[in-house]
Amino acid sequence: MALRSFLVAIILSTSFIFLVKAQNISEPVLDISGKALEKGSQYFIVPVSGRSNEGGLAVSSIRNTVDTLVVTQYAQSSMGSSLRFTPVDSNETIIRLSTDLNVKFMSIVFTYNMSTVWTINTTLIPQRYLVAVGGVEGNPGRDTLGNWFKIDKYEDAYKFVYCPGVCETCRPFCGDIGIIVEPNNKRVLFVGSDKPLKVKFEYTTSVITVTKAPPSASNYPDRLPTMSFINVVMCIVIAYLTKVM
Repeated sequence: MALRSFLVAIILSTSFIFLVKAQNISEPVLDISGKALEKGSQYFIVPVSGRSNEGGLAVSSIRNTVDTLVVTQYAQSSMGSSLRFTPVDSNETIIRLSTDLNVKFMSIVFTYNMSTVWTINTTLIPQRYLVAVGGVEGNPGRDTLGNWFKIDKYEDAYKFVYCPGVCETCRPFCGDIGIIVEPNNKRVLFVGSDKPLKVKFEYTTSVITVTKAPPSASNYPDRLPTMSFINVVMCIVIAYLTKVM
């Protein structure tokens, strides 16, 4: 009798553990076709706001700065740039709700090796947590706190959230990600909005590489400014003529 009770207790406790684990597994994030978002695949961010003049996401400079590029939203109908999501669990292949992940632009390549991974910037606008690029993928912890985002359900679509859980002893500022409009009408993603940017996701197989030159040669003194072949030839001719005369 005692053995039977012991076995029943083990079965019940094991079932409870499996139930808890099952409840801890978040639902997958779905694209517009109803398929789960997958690690390594690329997607367009499709705004769902009911306004036809709001497009996809890209990067841009603001407030006369060139060293820091922020994540912006096109103010017209446009698919923007494709992105890739990488979950904090390296063994996970599905993107799930309320789970830490890295976000990276895939159809943007900088000639000066700047990262296109999303990160948080608090220096461009005082008391504002802007979403910028220049972060790193992986290595979860205190040093990478600003590089982790989440996707949550929002009405009949989704929203991005910044509230990283990769550091147990950290107390980061948390909030939904929405849009702040700059004086030049650039729409910049930031944390703490009471009106989140409502989005859906569209799978894409096409990759359009957009190479952006350094914003200013003065910011990269170790790189010589590029010159066209014609300009080089003209400089050589002028130098030769000056020497002969």
